Amino acid sequence: MNPKKMVRLSNTIGFIAVLALIYWVIIFVTTQVFGLKIFTAKITQTFGFSIIGILVLMFGALIINIMFNLSRIADKINNDNNNEIIQKTKGKGIIVFFVSLPVIICALFFGSYLSTKKIENELKKSADEIINSYNSEIDKISNYTFDKEWINSATNLLSFMVKIDPNFNNVAIIFEDEVNGNMFYLTFYNGREIKEETLNKVNFIRDYELKEREYIETVFKENNDQKYFMSNDGSYHLFIPYENDGKRMLFFFSDQRNYGALRSS
Repeated sequence: MNPKKMVRLSNTIGFIAVLALIYWVIIFVTTQVFGLKIFTAKITQTFGFSIIGILVLMFGALIINIMFNLSRIADKINNDNNNEIIQKTKGKGIIVFFVSLPVIICALFFGSYLSTKKIENELKKSADEIINSYNSEIDKISNYTFDKEWINSATNLLSFMVKIDPNFNNVAIIFEDEVNGNMFYLTFYNGREIKEETLNKVNFIRDYELKEREYIETVFKENNDQKYFMSNDGSYHLFIPYENDGKRMLFFFSDQRNYGALRSS
């Protein structure tokens, strides 16, 4: 092959590899630092293999340069006019590179937003369908009493809800109750059957995020009927108030996903 063409080919390969490495590092760091959910699961392993592939590509381009001594050949072949053209091209390339960085970062944030919004709509739709389908059964467990029979009946219903809808990992119901003279919010999860005779309300107190606790307060204290969705690092929480004969309860749907905007459907 013509040495001049080899120079251009190896330099192009090396430039693309370096550019890909820089872009990939920027994308990876941005998604990890800001918790953006864009790529499929096991992004760390994917990142590692991608880095290895890019480095191999760069090493191959370097070997080609060494074998043909392309840098010396390029210096002798290129004249001053060509050097001037190359300098202008490099200048434009640098400008395009720096302009592309904020565009890529904005695209990552926008992709994460679309992904979260899509998941929110999916969870709300599934939750509404479940509640409407099992309205009569839910009305029965809305008559809350803290005893073994009621807890097992409620958790069994919640377990059934989880099995019929793949959009949720867990479903729980929240009730306001008194514990040692203070009002707390007890959370009853699917699959948590009670076998022992001794019950302790403290075991059903869940530690919620600050914004979630504030929302729960408005549901029971201010009769707030609005749904509340919250996402955090791949965890998605959906709260839906429910009332029957003046008795209020709060559904808590949660899901843990390893996929984001670019996941396969």
